[in-house]
Amino acid sequence: MNVLIIGGGVIGLAAARELRLAGAGRVTVLEKGQAGREASWAAAVMLAPDAETETVDAMYRLCRRSNELYPEFAERLADETGIDIELDRTGTICVALSDEDLEHLGGRMAAQQTAGINAALLSSTDIARLEPSLSLDVVGGMLYPDNGQVENRKLVAALLEFARRNSIEVHENSPVDELEIRNGKAVGVSVKGKSLEADAIVIAAGAWQSELLDKADVRCPRVTPVKGQVIAFERVSSLRHVVYGAGGYLVPRRDGRLLVGATVEDAGFNTDVTADGVLSLRQSAERLLPGLAGREPDDKWAGLRPFAAGGDPIIGAVPGVSGLFVAAGHYRNGILLAPVTAQLIAEAVLKGSVPDLGRQFLPASGKEAAAS
Repeated sequence: MNVLIIGGGVIGLAAARELRLAGAGRVTVLEKGQAGREASWAAAVMLAPDAETETVDAMYRLCRRSNELYPEFAERLADETGIDIELDRTGTICVALSDEDLEHLGGRMAAQQTAGINAALLSSTDIARLEPSLSLDVVGGMLYPDNGQVENRKLVAALLEFARRNSIEVHENSPVDELEIRNGKAVGVSVKGKSLEADAIVIAAGAWQSELLDKADVRCPRVTPVKGQVIAFERVSSLRHVVYGAGGYLVPRRDGRLLVGATVEDAGFNTDVTADGVLSLRQSAERLLPGLAGREPDDKWAGLRPFAAGGDPIIGAVPGVSGLFVAAGHYRNGILLAPVTAQLIAEAVLKGSVPDLGRQFLPASGKEAAAS
C-alpha cells in the first residue's frame, strides 16, 4: 500500500513509523515547512494525563493509554535510532497556594482515586522535602507519580532518523496545493503543480488541517490555531518534578534548562512573542520559584496548538471519502497522544478497523461536521 501523510510533525511522523512497522509498502511524508518545527517543536511537553484530568472520560482513557505506551515507545525508538528521547517518570506535582486551592485538590484526588488514578496528597512539609526551592507560599499539593515528560525536540529527531533508516521519504518545503478526490475516493495530492498518487492519504496538518479540507469541500470538524508562548531559563537545576500551579507550569530538562508555559491565546496564525505574554509567564514562574525573581528568560518562543471543535482530537477515516484519514486537533496533548494516535491510524489505514478506545474520536459525519 502506498500511503501519503500530509504533515511532518510528531503526529504525522509517528503515524509514518507505525505504518512502516505494520507493513505499509511505501510511506511518504509531505511537510509544508521544516519537519517537526511547528507545534511539535514549540511544546513544553508534559506527559500528564492524571494531573490534567477532572473527569474519567473517553479523552482521559485515550491519554492514559498513550502514557502507558510511552516506555516501550521510547525504548524501541532508542534501539531503532540510537536517540534517547529522555522519557522521565519522576512524577508531576500540582501545588496549592491557598487553602481554597488545597481543598479543591483534595476533592479532586478523592474522585480520581475512586477511578483508580495513582495520586497522593502532599502537605507543605512534603512539598518542601521533594522540592525545597519552591515558594514558602505553597501550602500543599498532589503528586502524580505515573506522569512525567519527554524531550520533544529529541523525539522529533528520533522519528526523523527512523524515517531515514527505514526508507520513509520526508519531503520538506512541500505544501500540498489540493487533495485529488475522484468518485468519492482520495487518489492523491497536488504539490507545486505535480500530482502524487496514493492508496491512502492521512492528513496530520495540525492547525492548518481545515484549510486543506475546505479546499476539497470535505466536511470534518474544524481545527483552529490556539497560540501558546513559552519562556526558558538556562542553568536552573533546582527542580526534579514537573510542577503545576499559579496558572502555569515548570518543566525541568536534563540539560539544566527550565521551561515555563504557557499562554493560551486566540491570535489566528500569529506566532509573535509578546511582552505581555512573557511578563505573565515570568510572574507565574516567580510565584512558584522565587529564585527566578529578576532573571530575564534566556529564550522564548511561540507555537500554534491545533484545537478541534468539540475539544477532542479527530482520528480515523473520513466518512464519504474512501482512502482519506485524519489525525488532528490534539490541542495540548499532541506529544502525549502520538503513540496511541499512530496505532489507531495504522489500524484504520491497513485493516479498516476501529478499536473501542478510538470510537469517540472518529471524524464526524457531514451533518455533524457542518454543525460544528
